[in-house]
Amino acid sequence: MPSILPLAALLPDAVNRHLGWWLFGIILVAGVAVGLKDIARLNLHGLRRVRAISSVSFRESIRRRVLWITPLAILGVIVVSQLQRPLDEQDAVRQTIKFCLFATGLIVAVTTIILACTNLPREIENRVIYTVVTKPTTRLEIVLGKVLGFAKISLLILLIMGAFTWAYLGLRASAMQRDIAQRLQSGVVPASSVATLKYYQDAGLLSAKTLETADGLQMFARLPDGASPRRYFPGGGEGSFLVPFTVDPEQLRPSAGAEPGESGLLIQAYIGYVRTGAVTPPPASAEPASTAPATAPATAPATSNPTAAQATTAPTSKPYYGPFIMSPEERQKVMAGNRPAQRPTVSIEVDDANQNTIGQAVPIPPLKTIELGPPDTITEVRAIVDPKVAKQLKGRVYIRVIGQDPAANYFVDLAQTPAPANLLAPKLGEGGQALPPLAVPPLPDPSDESKPHPPSFQTRAGTFGQQLRGGPKDTPVGIYSFRDADIRAGSGGTVPFELKSGIERSGADERPDEAVDPTQVAVRVHNRTTGQTSDEIIVRPESNRTIFFTVPAEALSGGNFDVLLRCLTLGDFVGLQNRSLVLVTSRQSFAWNLTKSLLILWLMAILVTTVAIFTSTFLSWPIAVVLTLVILLGHWGVQQLGDATAPGVGAQVVTDFGLKNPAKAEAVRRTVENLSSFLNFISTILPDISKYPAVEDIERGVAVPMVKLRDAAAVTLGFGLPLVLLAYVFLKNKEVAP
Repeated sequence: MPSILPLAALLPDAVNRHLGWWLFGIILVAGVAVGLKDIARLNLHGLRRVRAISSVSFRESIRRRVLWITPLAILGVIVVSQLQRPLDEQDAVRQTIKFCLFATGLIVAVTTIILACTNLPREIENRVIYTVVTKPTTRLEIVLGKVLGFAKISLLILLIMGAFTWAYLGLRASAMQRDIAQRLQSGVVPASSVATLKYYQDAGLLSAKTLETADGLQMFARLPDGASPRRYFPGGGEGSFLVPFTVDPEQLRPSAGAEPGESGLLIQAYIGYVRTGAVTPPPASAEPASTAPATAPATAPATSNPTAAQATTAPTSKPYYGPFIMSPEERQKVMAGNRPAQRPTVSIEVDDANQNTIGQAVPIPPLKTIELGPPDTITEVRAIVDPKVAKQLKGRVYIRVIGQDPAANYFVDLAQTPAPANLLAPKLGEGGQALPPLAVPPLPDPSDESKPHPPSFQTRAGTFGQQLRGGPKDTPVGIYSFRDADIRAGSGGTVPFELKSGIERSGADERPDEAVDPTQVAVRVHNRTTGQTSDEIIVRPESNRTIFFTVPAEALSGGNFDVLLRCLTLGDFVGLQNRSLVLVTSRQSFAWNLTKSLLILWLMAILVTTVAIFTSTFLSWPIAVVLTLVILLGHWGVQQLGDATAPGVGAQVVTDFGLKNPAKAEAVRRTVENLSSFLNFISTILPDISKYPAVEDIERGVAVPMVKLRDAAAVTLGFGLPLVLLAYVFLKNKEVAP
């Protein structure tokens, strides 16, 4: 018996992608068509009847003493906030904000669901609605009146909890700031916390900041010279650079009818090195010097969109043996000079879109390592990607080149042509003869699509991000790039920054006093507009804790600047991520930020009300409560499943269960695939409650952007209006009067 295909598979792709909007339009048109007469009666007198019904629902809810839940919530928040163990005063305020808004959202959602789901079934059961429907009142006015009435109740609860939150946080913040002032005055504050506590004292604990993140983070072995195109990264497996590619499997097909990637791939990279401590100026002309076996002729520079004809060319001066085959002369030369590697080596790997390793690229036999040439010159190296790895490549992939010699700093030349790393796919002719390989185009530069994307420089990943090794000299430097930043000087003509990093220590034998000696990080700002570099600022970060420091506003003039970070403490590693350093651009009042968060919660309460009233028009109240929760949490639940609903999960389940019977395996596979498709289909027509982020921004002290209010209003309107019309249609066709 053939299985039933999911409904989503029967719909056109254009309809399936925008299914929610299609259903919105269909329900809107159908609801207007069915209730055109009642909609026409929704005049001034009709609006008065809606208001009267809402007032009745509001007063009835008050008589049921639903507001008694707010003192219990307030008491719970006070108790929990007193039992917390914050890292500092700012963390105590943030945790209290989270408790207050979580309790507010919880009691609003629960109260609204219970009231809205039980109201209409109870009125039908008690025959109260009989009196209403015999009046000149339409079913549409009843639905609208109840939505408005319960929206008033949720608004009242939000106002009570909002007033408590504002007052309670204000009292706690004032007490904490007085304590901060006393501690600073008495001098009992650790050196690593002085700057942060002074910032809390000046800026306050209750504020709403607008933050700007850096456009990128690069980790170099030494500061780049503005006049040089060289970029250095450390060796010893500590540093690497990545070049992004967008791979189409068809590009990897060696010939017609062959499987993509079955002949493997070839990677070309152009790398140089200098010994650690050497400061040799770059030569006037950095020509590639190849010490690796020339397994393929030099290819043309990879462009952002090369055609198959111009992607790569082969010289005609000597025979072409293919990308992975040496000529007899080359093999004899390599074998005659075969010796253990004495020069610095590199390793090359292929990473997926998340920068996780898919597989290693190996040197071309008989070589065992990828060895570089003379120092201070560019060496062309080549490596082979195994077919097993090549067959997995699709979409965004990265080529990562890692420096292995701890006594060397490696470099690439950004002005070098070809690019620092290239990906070549072998091609075969109709007779099986080797053709020049196809250069897979690298990702284009976002600022100039005619150029390849510049490489990204990273260091070894640790617990808290990329590790910035500490020491007095010859240590890596992290560079955060800010472009077109909004600079607004605060008091004293300074601009504040936030830094949240992780500290990892490995040099206990070298630092016997590490328990009292905090980690030191040097911060400097290089202004790309003026070319000036600010004086060094020493900050003392603590692991996984936000610290604040200020920079003179004139150092940031123009908004185009780089923030340079270097760890000065030997044996320490500072973990950095792209969002570890942020710029504070402006501030808002906490009261306004709290108001925006409460508005988001109110929009969510209105959506909950419409869903609850819709389900209560055709179900008993216990089942209506369950269905309301399913509708509200369905989209979120499917999102949490993640890859468990992705295409191909059926085959994975069959493999995990080890099913050997072909019939049973196929039945399980098809069932799981159909179920996952059905869940994905259902999630497209259910509301996305993640569009109501009322807590995450205000908890971090960040100003809630107006775009989040807009997104929340769009979900409330997009799902609330069709459900109101459906509730009206169901109630119109429901027998509620004798």
